[in-house]
Amino acid sequence: MPWMIVSDDAPDGARIRADRAVMDAHWAYELSIKDKILCAGSLRSDDGITPIGSLLVLDVGSREEALAIINADPATKAGLRGRITVKRWNKAIFGGVVAD
Repeated sequence: MPWMIVSDDAPDGARIRADRAVMDAHWAYELSIKDKILCAGSLRSDDGITPIGSLLVLDVGSREEALAIINADPATKAGLRGRITVKRWNKAIFGGVVAD
């Protein structure tokens, strides 16, 4: 079942995002769980350049599993995430295909 996780960057998010070791560890972590990820990416300010948060849609069995995944992320552990919202997502159209 799909779970959408939206997180705002913490106030010092720019500093954490500039830490190459943290972001490399974050990317390696996401690649290690890519079979559970439907989509992922940073959210940007209106300028299209400045990262301000993240979107992650996971195909996992429960809210608890989705939370465990985001909390295990090295970027989360480094303090990148501010507010985190987890919601069940009902897929209607995905990749131009209408869901059953």
